[in-house]
Amino acid sequence: MKKLILLLGLILSMNTFAVSDFCKGFGAGYITGYKQASGSSFDPFVPFCPFQPVKGFNDPDSDYEHGYIIGYEKGKKAG
Repeated sequence: MKKLILLLGLILSMNTFAVSDFCKGFGAGYITGYKQASGSSFDPFVPFCPFQPVKGFNDPDSDYEHGYIIGYEKGKKAG
């Protein structure tokens, strides 16, 4: 039983540290949105990537683009 819990914990932790396309897009979108809203040329500190929400009908197929749009909106609000 201990081995099973250890194995499950190891698998989940490996998945946590992997940077997804959604998070890469979120970071790029946040920086772009923040720069446009604030007029600054410096890259801001990007907050932690949120959990990827369920895609709706109008959302893009690409996870990167989906993250970019969400990051852009949050960056614009923060800037």
